[in-house]
Amino acid sequence: MIGMKDSLVRFDQLIREIAAKEESRLRFKANVLVVSEIAQQYYCEKKVEMNRTHGEEETFEMKLGKEAHELLLKETVKVKREELWRKIYSGKPVAAREMLLLGKHNGVIIAGVADAVVFYGGFPIFLFEHKFSNKQVPFIDHHVQAELYCYLLHLMGWDTSKLKYALVIAPPKCRDDKELRKISSYVLQQPREEKLRVKLQTGNANIYINGFDMRKTINELDWALGFWTQERPAKPTTKIGKCAACQQFKEICESSLLRSFNLNRNTSLEVL
Repeated sequence: MIGMKDSLVRFDQLIREIAAKEESRLRFKANVLVVSEIAQQYYCEKKVEMNRTHGEEETFEMKLGKEAHELLLKETVKVKREELWRKIYSGKPVAAREMLLLGKHNGVIIAGVADAVVFYGGFPIFLFEHKFSNKQVPFIDHHVQAELYCYLLHLMGWDTSKLKYALVIAPPKCRDDKELRKISSYVLQQPREEKLRVKLQTGNANIYINGFDMRKTINELDWALGFWTQERPAKPTTKIGKCAACQQFKEICESSLLRSFNLNRNTSLEVL
């Protein structure tokens, strides 16, 4: 674990690299990769590729590039970040919400915004990621996203040897439920549990608690980076239900499994 000053210097250096927008060796000339997009590769990598080639909306990467310039110019933002770091390194309990995480893996800058990170004793002990779905079970892309946030905390210099992550999955109607903000306190009271069910004002939330396995996470990240470094083409999903649910690209994707099947309108497709 590195000191507060070195951690801040490392963070600011990565911000400056993003703002510089130097020529990138990555696919689509990306100079920073976003955790949520990397996680989506485990849902359907072809969709990630088509979002890049067909999408017209401003990407998270573009927004982050703009914000990087603002971070360099606004001293008040830097002060707030230093205040947060100071509280964390004081050893007192700190719950940081919507925390920007940055790290560099094999020369590639990775960025993401964690829903919540709880620090105690100067290091992170719990990371919380919220998902809103009627299917209240976690899928591999959910795990990958949370694991990558944990790995970024390691790259930022914190001791992650005791870090766990909690996937909080609730129905969409619970999105604005005030009880969700109390989830972290509830989990911290029962840290050894692997699955919890919490009653909210508007429904129930399932909480899945997992230990952070760094070796597993690095393997997952290295596989995903193979696409960005152009070592391999995009790998499409093998689940036809995902193709059927892809409203944006199912008619134009050459890898769509719907092209190979004559589906009856009453056929039920499971999206996994």
